Amino acid sequence: MDKPLIVRGFWGPRPESAERITDRLLAFLALLDEVGDERLGWTSHRLPGASLAEPENARRVIDDAFRRNTDAPHLGITQTFEACGHGIEQLSITMSVGGYSDSPKVRNGIVVTWQRDDAAAPAGSILCHLVSVWEPDWAAVTSRSLLRELADVQPVGTPTPKLGYLSYLSAARAVALPDEFGPHLARLEDGGVMINSGEGAGFLPVETIRELAGMLNDHPAARPVPDRPRRTDRSC
Repeated sequence: MDKPLIVRGFWGPRPESAERITDRLLAFLALLDEVGDERLGWTSHRLPGASLAEPENARRVIDDAFRRNTDAPHLGITQTFEACGHGIEQLSITMSVGGYSDSPKVRNGIVVTWQRDDAAAPAGSILCHLVSVWEPDWAAVTSRSLLRELADVQPVGTPTPKLGYLSYLSAARAVALPDEFGPHLARLEDGGVMINSGEGAGFLPVETIRELAGMLNDHPAARPVPDRPRRTDRSC
């Protein structure tokens, strides 16, 4: 398994205000601090030297992004944040959020990357926190090598879910999963599911991911689903 590890989640059109995005961002950063067991110094190149953990700084960065995007508000905003700590060497967040275009080429999403010696250890927590805060349609823990290895069954750039070492599928997709997924599912209270091995860090072997991904292709659970408001407990 190569470093860094990546958690990424995606969802369909969802217009959101600067205030709502700021609230989500602050909640997510606080949860990532808990994962790292330290106060991480999250920064943005748009506001050098200022901590994004401070609500006024986070809101300032998000408000500025909205102001700079007045020509195409339907595409949402794209931002990148970085941090480093003692337990986690490097973290970064890239997010494209608030978009409400119906174009299949435009997706809302958030990608978190990190490096540490035992990179797999916090992966499940980071995935759960992403799901809880950002409410994606699907999300997964992956790596660059895994993306390359599975490109034949999960082509990069297509909008369908991509499975990883750990994966999440929303309730709308979970109800249509093939029965063969059953042994690997942990069901959440909102009807969504986590897909994992159930052992240790939960990481699935590459060949198991490949097998499940092959079954998911051309299956109803992989087809586009409408995005809708939802706010229920997704505790993992």
